Amino acid sequence: MKFEKKDIEHIANLARLELTSDELKTYGEQLSAITAYIDQLQNAPTGEVIADAPLHNIWREDEALDWSEEERERALSQGEREGGLVKVKRVL
Repeated sequence: MKFEKKDIEHIANLARLELTSDELKTYGEQLSAITAYIDQLQNAPTGEVIADAPLHNIWREDEALDWSEEERERALSQGEREGGLVKVKRVL
C-alpha cells in the first residue's frame, strides 16, 4: 500500500504530531515499506505448517469462593480497612 502525503498528514494529526515535509516523506516511505512487508507475510504459504503447541484456553473460569471466617478475619486484619474492604496502595 502506497501512503500519500495527505494520509501521513492525517495520521500525524491524529497523533498530534507536527511533522516537517522531510519527515512526512520519510514516514510515508517507511509506512509503505512496512505495509508491503505485511502484504508479503499475508501471502506466505502456511498450509503445511504444523502448530508447535496445541491450542487451548489456559484461562480458568472466574468464580467466587467462600472464605472461612478465620481466613476472612486474617485478610481483613492486614492494613487499613475502608467500608469492610482492605485499602491498598494505588497500583497505577
